[in-house]
Amino acid sequence: MKAKSELMREKILNGVVELFIEKGIENVTTRELTEHIGVSRSHIYHYFKDWQSLSIEAVANFMRSELAEFRTIITPLPAIQKLQEFIHGMISEEPDPTRKLYGSLWLLSTHNGAYAEQMQFFLDEWHKVLTYIIDSGIEEGVFQRVDVHRTARQLDAMLFGYSEHLFTLPSSAALLQAKEDIESFIEMNLLSDNINVI
Repeated sequence: MKAKSELMREKILNGVVELFIEKGIENVTTRELTEHIGVSRSHIYHYFKDWQSLSIEAVANFMRSELAEFRTIITPLPAIQKLQEFIHGMISEEPDPTRKLYGSLWLLSTHNGAYAEQMQFFLDEWHKVLTYIIDSGIEEGVFQRVDVHRTARQLDAMLFGYSEHLFTLPSSAALLQAKEDIESFIEMNLLSDNINVI
């Protein structure tokens, strides 16, 4: 019985994340979820006390999974490749299919404390990933000795800013400019020698 209950919770959580990725968190209704996964409204609220609880748990599970997957991918790589993977996760020619989910969470966090708390937690976790990458580059001797947290904050701010710009006003010229600016920042502030990062 417990296993069946866990499977149903997982089905609901996965179903709502699929809709969040497609439409954004604020654009999904309980009715759409019931139609999408084929269960009744009362069934959903048997497992979750309200829509916000369901939304927050679903997004948290999804983000934890993304973080774990990314950490697994970069762990065996040299620092330069770790950094390339991090950059390409935010600045890429292919549109990010999860962009609507992240954009919605960011918007909701501006006026809802529960979403803001979740957003801050995951921003902190991604910051840890970036500081880990910079630390590994310093240990390998490919990055200069820098204030790791400050450099990570600066780089993250650039990546986030360009990512928002490219999502709102996408163009090949803007993408090229973003890549050149990020590469220039890394060359001037991080690299021990001239290695092409992007």
